[in-house]
Amino acid sequence: MPLLSPEFDDAVVHNIRAAFVAGLAHGMGKETLVLQDGRHSAPLDLRDAAETYQSLDDINRHVERFAGDVYEVLQKSDVVEGVPDSLLQRVSLGDPMAENEFQTLALYYVHTDEYDRALRGEVNLVVGRKGTGKTALFFQVRDKVRRNKQNVVVDLKPEGYQLLKLKEHVLDLLAEGAKAHLITAFWEYLLLLEICRKVLEKDRHKHRYDPAMAESYQRLEDLHRGGPGSTEGDFSERLLVLSQDIIDDYQREYGETGRDVRLTANEVTNLLHSRPLAELRKELASYLGRKDQVLVLFDNLDKGWGYKGVGSGDILILRCLIDAARKVQRDMRQEDVQISCIVFVRNDIYQLLMHSSPDFGKEARASLDWSDADLLREVLRRRLAQSFEGSISFEQAWGLVCVSHYEGEETSQLLIDRCLMRPRNLLKILGYCRGFAVNLDHERIDPSDISKGLRSYSNDLVEEGGRELADVEPSAQDLLYEFVGEPSEISEANLRVLLVQSIAEDKLEAVTDFLLYFGFLGVKTRQDEPRYIYHVGYDLGILKAVQRKNRDTSVFVLNPAFWPALEVIPSST
Repeated sequence: MPLLSPEFDDAVVHNIRAAFVAGLAHGMGKETLVLQDGRHSAPLDLRDAAETYQSLDDINRHVERFAGDVYEVLQKSDVVEGVPDSLLQRVSLGDPMAENEFQTLALYYVHTDEYDRALRGEVNLVVGRKGTGKTALFFQVRDKVRRNKQNVVVDLKPEGYQLLKLKEHVLDLLAEGAKAHLITAFWEYLLLLEICRKVLEKDRHKHRYDPAMAESYQRLEDLHRGGPGSTEGDFSERLLVLSQDIIDDYQREYGETGRDVRLTANEVTNLLHSRPLAELRKELASYLGRKDQVLVLFDNLDKGWGYKGVGSGDILILRCLIDAARKVQRDMRQEDVQISCIVFVRNDIYQLLMHSSPDFGKEARASLDWSDADLLREVLRRRLAQSFEGSISFEQAWGLVCVSHYEGEETSQLLIDRCLMRPRNLLKILGYCRGFAVNLDHERIDPSDISKGLRSYSNDLVEEGGRELADVEPSAQDLLYEFVGEPSEISEANLRVLLVQSIAEDKLEAVTDFLLYFGFLGVKTRQDEPRYIYHVGYDLGILKAVQRKNRDTSVFVLNPAFWPALEVIPSST
C-alpha cells in the first residue's frame, strides 16, 4: 500500500483507505508493506509501520524484502487438525550415537555391572568395540559424579593425530628407554595440569568468599600459570601447545636429527620446561583434600586409528598414558584424595596393547562385550517405554510396534542376530524398519518394512566395512563387493581366490584377519552353528585356532547382516 504525498488529488481519502487496509492486514497476520515518500511524513498512526523511500532503488529494496517474506509464508502448509499421530509415529528410539543424545540418554540408559564398577573407581580401563557403548558409559559416569558439587570431573577427549608431530620429531629419535620415560612424564604433567585447571575453574568465584580456601587457591593458580594448561582453548589445543613446546626444546637442545638420545629424570623435567612435578602434585593434593571425589575420564586417543594400522609408537603413547594415569591416581590416594582415572580404548587397540605389554593383562578393566540377547532387548525396551505411560514389558512393547515373526524367525531375535552384538547397530536397524513403516502409514512394522530396513542397514555395513578395510590395505577398499552373488559358505581355497582379485597375496592374512574381526566372516565346523568374533569374546586368536584345527571340515560363513546388500545366496544346510 503506497501512501500518497499531499500534492496528489484526494491524497487524504486514499491514505485513510490504505490505513484501513493495513489495519485489516495486520489484524489477519498478513505480510504487509506500507510505502511512504521520504520527502513527507507518514500519518502518525502509520509512521511506525511505513517504509520510506527517496528513489526507485529504495522501493526495489523494500519490495525485494517483502517478496521474500511472502515467499516464506507461501511455503508454509497449514497443519491438519484432528488427525492424531499413530503409535508408531510417536515412538522414539533416540539417536544411535551417544554423542548426539547425551541430554536424554539418562532416561533409558541400562546400568550394567561395567557402569557400576567404573562409577566406584574399580577399573582403570574401559574396553569395547565401536558401537558397544563406550561413549554412553563415559557420559553417564561423568554426569552421575558431577551432580555432587563437591566432586571434580575432568573429561578429556583429544584425538590421536594431535600427537603425531611429537612422535615424529622427538619419540622416533630417542633411545628406547628414554621414550617411555619422557612420554609418561609428559602425560603425568598434562593430567596434573588439567586437574588443576578444572578445580581453578570450578572454584573461581567460591574462593573469594572462603578465606580458608583463598590462600591455597592462589598458590595453586601461581603454579598453574605459565604452563601450557593455562592457555585458552580446549584440551586438544593445549595438548598441541605442550607437544610443540617439547619439540622446540628438544631440537634446540639436541638438534633436529639427534638420535638415540638418553635422558635422565632431570633432563626429562627440564625438557617439559615446567615447575617441578613434585611441587605441583603436592599443592594439588593438598587442595583436593577439600573435595569429595575426583574423576578423570580420558577418551578418543585411539579415534581414527585403523585396525592393525597402529604403530609401536602409538601403542607406547597409549601405554604411557595408562601408566601416568595410574601413577597420578596412586600418588593422590596416598594423600587421602579419592581419585579415579579411567581410559577408554577400542577392543582391537587393547589387544595390541596386551601383545606388546604382557603385564597389561592384569590391568583392572571393564569390557563392554555384548553377548546377552536379553540385555539388548532391555536396551530396546527402555527406549520404547519412553513412548508409553507406565511400565511395560518388552513383549508388550514389541507387540505394539512390530510383527512377531519374519520368514519364520522371531523378529527381535532376527534383528539382534544381525546387529553384530552392538547396541548402536541394533538401534540403526530398528530405526530403518520404523522409518519405512511410518512413511507408508503402517500401524506397526510389518515384514515388508523389515525387508527394506535390513537392506538399508546392510548397505551401511558394507560401506563402513570398506572404510575400515582401507585402513588395513588401501587397495582393498572395494573388496567386499567381490562377494556379490557368492554363496554364504565359502571354503578357505575359494576365499583365497576371491581375495586375490583385489589384493596382493602377502596381504591375504591381514585382510582375512580383519574380515573375521569386523564380523563379516565367521567360522563353521561340521553341523555346528557359525561362530563369529563376538561369540569368542572378541579374541581373534580363538577364532583362527578353531578354523586352523578344523581346516578339513570347516568353512568360512558370511554374516547374514551383509546378505541383502551383497545379494548373497544362502547355502543349503
